[in-house]
Amino acid sequence: MRFLRSLDLYKFIVLLAAVLLPLGWWWMRSLDESIRLCRQAIAEATKPGGFLEQIGNLQKKVEVVVVNRFNTSDAINEPRIYFQNQILAAGGTTLKSDDFGLPTDPKDEPAWMGTSPQKASDLVAEVTWKRTDLKVPMGFIYAVLFNAESGARVGGNQQGQQSVWKLRELSIVNATDERLTGSGSKTPPAELRDDWSIKTMKFARREPRKQGN
Repeated sequence: MRFLRSLDLYKFIVLLAAVLLPLGWWWMRSLDESIRLCRQAIAEATKPGGFLEQIGNLQKKVEVVVVNRFNTSDAINEPRIYFQNQILAAGGTTLKSDDFGLPTDPKDEPAWMGTSPQKASDLVAEVTWKRTDLKVPMGFIYAVLFNAESGARVGGNQQGQQSVWKLRELSIVNATDERLTGSGSKTPPAELRDDWSIKTMKFARREPRKQGN
């Protein structure tokens, strides 16, 4: 108590400084360390392949998922309309919507999820070509496969699109070969025409089977 009684303003300032100086030094050291860690984090985030670039890539993927959500749903729930739009969008032919189609709903075939024991279902959609005289260029076939597998939306932005349908089976025959076979000729021409008949075209999507199935 005597010490407090003899404590004047100057002694109080000296005592307060003796207490606060170590605290201030510790606080400054903490700020310096925080600043160093922030600068290190900024350098790590902004370098090529850093966190900012990774976040940007993930954001683009999320945006693609959101944009394609309804498109993917339509491709699953309405496969006839989906393939009709994608095939007609290939263009380059006189093809009409009633010249082809899916005569039946996708057929369920058993499958496996990679090397795991998880059972799966392959839903196979077969596109049939009703016109027997239909001859198409190879570029049209490539365009059909690209549209169906990429999920490109007709008249929309096609970048980054993905489809649940993948090519399962494709069988085409050159129209020149068909004419040679029909006439019994065994000598092929020097050059085949870019005319092709589509015999088989199947697409499939895979989904896991439910428990008990």
